[in-house]
This record gives sequence, C-alpha cells and structure tokens, in this order.
Amino acid sequence: MLRNFALGRTRASLAVFATPIKQRKIDEIVRVDNAGEVAAVRIAANQLYYMSPLADSVPIVKEILDDEIVHRRVMDELAEKHGVRKTALDPMFNLGAFVMGAGTCLLGKEAMMCCHAAVEITIFDHYNDQLREMEQMDTVGTREETAEEKEAWDDVKKYIVKFRDEEKHHQELGEQNGAAQAPAYPLLYNGIRYACMFGVELAKRF
Repeated sequence: MLRNFALGRTRASLAVFATPIKQRKIDEIVRVDNAGEVAAVRIAANQLYYMSPLADSVPIVKEILDDEIVHRRVMDELAEKHGVRKTALDPMFNLGAFVMGAGTCLLGKEAMMCCHAAVEITIFDHYNDQLREMEQMDTVGTREETAEEKEAWDDVKKYIVKFRDEEKHHQELGEQNGAAQAPAYPLLYNGIRYACMFGVELAKRF
C-alpha cells in the first residue's frame, strides 16, 4: 500500500534539469501520469457510486480507489513542483472515466473487474516503458548534473516504480475476482485497453 507515500522533498522552485530533453521528458511523464491517475480515481469512484453498498465487490473497489487517491495526490504535487501543465483534455477523459466506471458497474461485478484488469495492465506496461526511457536517458547530458537535479529525476523514477507495482496488484485483483467471466470479455477487455492506450498518446500531446 502507498497511503503513507510522500515525496522526499517539496520545493517552491521548479526543477531544472541538465538537458532540455530531460526537462521535456519530465513534463511529459507528469502530465500523462497525472491524467491517468485522475481518470483511475474517477473510474473507481463512479463504480462505487452506482453499485449496491452491499455488493461483495465494494471492498475490492474501495481498496483500488484508496490507492489511486494517493497516486493522484502525489501526481498533483509533482505537477506543482515541476510546473507541469496538466492535460487540456480533462473533460474528454472525465467522460471516458464515467463511461468505464458507471458502464461496467451496470454490467455487473465481472465487468467491473474486467475494467480494472484492462486499465491496470495498460498502466503497468506504460510505467515500465517510462522507466526504460528514463534509464536510457540517465547518461544523457552536456554537463554533470547537480545533486538537486539528480534528486528530482530520481524522485520521479521512485514514484513510477512504486505506483507500477501497485497497479500490477490492482490488475491481479481484477483477474482473481472474475474479470474473465465478464460479458463479451474479449471485446470489453481489449476495448478498454485500446481506449487507455489512445488516452496516453493524446495526453502526451495535449
């Protein structure tokens, strides 16, 4: 669980990296991941709003929601810390999260679990891609990094690792609780996955 996770240090000044390419990468990572974590909170919140409070899936969705709220808070802090512009597509992502959350809730527990399995494995893969990109960039620079720059870069990597592992757990919760028994499982699962991947690409640009 990551409920007690917090950034190592918060500064009023914005982090400036040794190379423009690293600054652009941080801007992209924080903008995309902020949008994703906001959407994840909304999906789970919409499911809880529309499901019966007596449903046996309530504790599962609440666990996921609690973790995603922490993710969102940290992403908001990182966006402020690094002066990152948040996505301009929030209204569209908000609608998508409503459709995924409320829609799968109306289809039943298995559809909700399918939604989480699809969303979370997509985020897990996305975080792994980001870590690989950051590892490749660790040797990039026209001058030696300051301790402050290195700390800021490593802070972002640290949260990606922690959140990636948390998302994998959420994906496993979905799979273990009936995701594969969802109505039209292949269509629903792949449709949600592709929608999430498309959202990631849009958030990189807007």
